[in-house]
Amino acid sequence: CVCTGTGASAAMAAAGGMPMDVHASDLQYLIREHMIENSATKEEVKNLNNAILPKGQRLHLRWNSQKGRIFIDGSHLTHNLELGDEIKIDSNTPPLALYSRWD
Repeated sequence: CVCTGTGASAAMAAAGGMPMDVHASDLQYLIREHMIENSATKEEVKNLNNAILPKGQRLHLRWNSQKGRIFIDGSHLTHNLELGDEIKIDSNTPPLALYSRWD
């Protein structure tokens, strides 16, 4: 799971992630199933579960299964994956303008 302070925060919280400020420009990621070559100890793997990715850094993933799918913002936007595909995620986007109506 990957989210910003204003997006996917409910899914992140349900998965055990940390609360984020809505003005944060960082990304948060949470790894649900670890596939680590040259196995680290269980404690080292556990410490990789959840972290904040500061603005300007990139999360680089490699798909290690024959076939799969990545879900973007829920189930309505997907992309098929094959063995060896790489996914690069960063927060280098324009800020999201939030508006609310006050009655």
